[in-house]
Amino acid sequence: MRARVTLTPRPSPAPALLAAAAALLSGCTGCETGRDVPAGAAAPSASAAAEAPPPAREVVHLVDELPGCDLEHRGLLFDTGAGAFVGRFAWQGFVPAGIQPVEHNGATWARISERRIKLTFVLPSASPIFVSARAVGLASRYATVSLDDQPLGTLRFQRDQIRIPSTPTTTLPADPGLHTLTIRFSGRLRAGESFADVDWIRVGIPDDDPSTYGPPTLRDVVAPAAALSGVPHRSIALRAPGAVRCAFRPSRVTRLRTSVGVMGATEGDAEIRVLRDGHEPLVLHRAHVEGGDKATWTDLDLPLAQFAGSLITLELRAETAARGGLVLFGDPVLAGAPEPPPSVPPARAVVIVALNGVERPDLPPWSGRPEPNLATLSELASSATTFDHHRAPSTVVSAVAASLLTGLPPPAHTVTDAGARLPARMTTLGAIASDSSVRTGFFTGVPSTFRAFGFGPGWSRVLEHPPTSGDPATTPIDAATSWISETVRQDAGARLLAFVHARGGHPPWEVRPKELNALKPAEYAGPIEPRRAGQILAKLRNRRRSVLSPDDRDRIRDLSNIALAGQDRAIGNLIGTLKAAGLWDETLFIVTGDLSSGRSDGALYAEGLDLQEPFLALPLYVHFPGDLYAGQRVAAPTEIIDVARTAVAALGLSFARKPLGKDLAAVASGLEGVERDPQVAALGDRYSTRWGNLVLSGRLGVPPFLCDLDVDPTCAFNRRDVMPLAAMALFRRTVALDLSVRAPSEQREPATIDTETAAVLNVWGAH
Repeated sequence: MRARVTLTPRPSPAPALLAAAAALLSGCTGCETGRDVPAGAAAPSASAAAEAPPPAREVVHLVDELPGCDLEHRGLLFDTGAGAFVGRFAWQGFVPAGIQPVEHNGATWARISERRIKLTFVLPSASPIFVSARAVGLASRYATVSLDDQPLGTLRFQRDQIRIPSTPTTTLPADPGLHTLTIRFSGRLRAGESFADVDWIRVGIPDDDPSTYGPPTLRDVVAPAAALSGVPHRSIALRAPGAVRCAFRPSRVTRLRTSVGVMGATEGDAEIRVLRDGHEPLVLHRAHVEGGDKATWTDLDLPLAQFAGSLITLELRAETAARGGLVLFGDPVLAGAPEPPPSVPPARAVVIVALNGVERPDLPPWSGRPEPNLATLSELASSATTFDHHRAPSTVVSAVAASLLTGLPPPAHTVTDAGARLPARMTTLGAIASDSSVRTGFFTGVPSTFRAFGFGPGWSRVLEHPPTSGDPATTPIDAATSWISETVRQDAGARLLAFVHARGGHPPWEVRPKELNALKPAEYAGPIEPRRAGQILAKLRNRRRSVLSPDDRDRIRDLSNIALAGQDRAIGNLIGTLKAAGLWDETLFIVTGDLSSGRSDGALYAEGLDLQEPFLALPLYVHFPGDLYAGQRVAAPTEIIDVARTAVAALGLSFARKPLGKDLAAVASGLEGVERDPQVAALGDRYSTRWGNLVLSGRLGVPPFLCDLDVDPTCAFNRRDVMPLAAMALFRRTVALDLSVRAPSEQREPATIDTETAAVLNVWGAH
């Protein structure tokens, strides 16, 4: 752990100036550091061609992203009215109830009735600091301030008057990295009272600038129509020295496009940089701009391909400008390819098969070995499109299935635990398709998606196959095959949507006596037997230590392989029926999993497991209509909600709300633009957020664990303290995404478990 210095206050000098930056990325070839690039020089990546660049599809407008970015001017500023507090409350996933918005002269402030607030932030370099705030005292006359539990000083308020109190500046520099700022308010609250109203909080850096501090609040930074020489741009306007920093993950086709200028009768210097933990800032472009009556825009077009797949923070910086001048970044966008990526081709039929009880390393092509018993999946691995980084949003089967069918993450559809049901108010793929005269069929052999858990309504054909029925385990797949054949026979022009939730390799297993007798060891006398294996494994999972012998584990593996081989043959028959009906070339056919919880020692067909990458990794095979992208393996990240968006789009339909997720055909094309959001999995108050090779996981309210899969595939070491910028960016995005979709807790509905359902769950091995 890094040593901390003693923060000894001293009298505060004049208000301060700082250029503080933070971010993360993998190596940058050909970039130049801020120390190496002479003033006015441009990095080689700057656009200097005589010909105008081709138009690009705008993907992300940085002005719209400002609430989630860092704003800096002579220190880091937390604007209470601009969302800057989101994700900063000491690893909490919510804004405390005692912090509410209030209006002051048309501006939004925070009314604080919490005795103590704790804010987490990153100090990018060692520096003395002080803390100031613009506030109105109410019930509190002062607040004590500490950094990492070491006192900094006191902020004194004036009742019903706006003041900008400040702590003394520390004598010694504070260490770079993650810090927690604690502000504790004095006074007692009576009913309806609050401690103070706060406009902004500043972590300032001392300097010799005598000018009055101008906070870079969101309302000051955005210039909706800044015009130079009569040309307006929606702009980010910065006083110098100041910066805006936003984290993104660009693709190989992403470009930063903006116009740079200066407002006022002055001149200035603008920089665009990429920052990373433990490295010098990398300058992408440096421009000298002149203002006055003849001021013009300088257009920039900077490719970001060298950072493709890396989490980076882009910094737009006003390096210098005379007093009163504003450095402008006009219409800054992260743009993709000149043309939008192709969407999924229209389909007459969409068939989705979700396999339970399978693990990606056991399936082709991820197993890396021939799989003679999985002929159908092997054929899909070579002829369809496979996605290598497909991820589940939960380790609860019903939660994953609900996300697949609604296109929403678990906090939005409220199936967040194994005891919840999918509310009837949720719109599913089946309901959308049925309302548009598409024939729909829902076939499940997994109890977690039976009617008791809210699944089935809205589909024209529903089949539930309980493990207690005695019918073949392949019944859901076989029933879907028969339904498709009959539907096409009755109406050759019908459009179809079928969802099959298949048993996969999950027990109970159906094994013929001949197959059972052929298994080794020949005289096995352990507890694992095919029909009762689900119940047996459920009991064993509850024990504190494993009591399974090597023979038991071999028996589980062999029985699971036999079961999965039967499912594979049934999927092959399903595909054969689509081909025989002349539908295959017009079918979007998807095979995926619901949870990577199979026969491995850490899983044993359990759910509700820790949110670890091996349990969240899912297979994904996609046959696009017309064999689009046939045989390709795609490394770009995908998740379950992408399946829903792709299926709806293939049928020419859409959700009434703004769609979430990505079109899988666009992902496969490689032309997707910037990746602004990570993949988030959640279970109760636990979360696991993946953005490229980085995974941030933990429990809300507790400092998280940061893993870099590129250098530590087993996540043995916590890199939070050595990669603080990455940790902060991931956590803030996690909280922002959750707050944007989370439904009120009272909307959760419990599953209706009657006697029959309880018996089915018992045989299945569920609690």
